[in-house]
Amino acid sequence: MNDADFKAMIKEVLTKELEDPIQWHYFSFADKKFNGAVVIECHGILDGLSRINMLGINPGGEVLCAPIIGADNIPSDKYRNRLLTRYDIREFWPDAKSLREWEQEEESEKENKS
Repeated sequence: MNDADFKAMIKEVLTKELEDPIQWHYFSFADKKFNGAVVIECHGILDGLSRINMLGINPGGEVLCAPIIGADNIPSDKYRNRLLTRYDIREFWPDAKSLREWEQEEESEKENKS
């Protein structure tokens, strides 16, 4: 895929994404380590990344994006639209687990069933 094809694909996906309602999303950034997270109101991953980049708070790495379901799960203004640390996340979601923790827990459950 050349650069023009890639840009056309991004434009098409973003155009469709912008038809979705705006809602709060959780973005997590990591490479070999956790680089930070952002809670931002957007239409989806491309819109959210665009907003995160405009705010200058993208720490780099692979990104995971998930909509935040339920008004009770949306953190207060203090935690929105800024780069969050692991500590910040545990402060507003005390039961939060990393993807690695979820995978280890799932593996442990499989072993216990065997």
